[in-house]
Amino acid sequence: MKRIVFAASAAALALTAGAASAQDSQSVAINASVAAKCGVSAQATTVTLAGDLTDSEAKVRSGVTTEIADALNGARIIAFCNGVNNSVTVDRAVLARTGATGNGLTEGGFAQFIRYNLDTTINGLALDTTSTAGASNVAQRFGGHVSLSDSNTHVRFAQAASNGGAVATSGGSSDIATNWGSNTDRRLAAGSYTGSVNVTVAPGA
Repeated sequence: MKRIVFAASAAALALTAGAASAQDSQSVAINASVAAKCGVSAQATTVTLAGDLTDSEAKVRSGVTTEIADALNGARIIAFCNGVNNSVTVDRAVLARTGATGNGLTEGGFAQFIRYNLDTTINGLALDTTSTAGASNVAQRFGGHVSLSDSNTHVRFAQAASNGGAVATSGGSSDIATNWGSNTDRRLAAGSYTGSVNVTVAPGA
């Protein structure tokens, strides 16, 4: 009896060992990709400047560009490009008096347009300036996280280092052109003034 039990146990061990030696595995690699993309959004699409654009002499106040920049920063514009060598264009339309026609002065020699220029950055990275025409090439990726509460995710605006100060102007070839003149000797005609800033981003080739 003992020999039979022993023989059966040995056979079971042999079967177990055989099953273990038959194990095998195969690894399968996964390949995928992420396309180069850019995007831009804003939490507010209209901003309003508080107070008169001019001083007591009806001439453009020196702080208007900074006030525009602060208002745009409050709109919390978020942009991103996840690739490299991206195209970024920031266009500003001059402030124009409602009802203004052409690109010159109005009756009495009053100006009816205000030129200003802005530099833009995101988390310290320069994006574009409205002082020059056309798009800027931004070599680095930017906008890697989406937090609205972190100012580092926002496009930031500041008075441009070149021709940034607000000034009465005329003669531009279009509302976003960089060739608007400087009419520092002109007062502004009364009325409502509107303009705009447009941010366009596109991935590199």
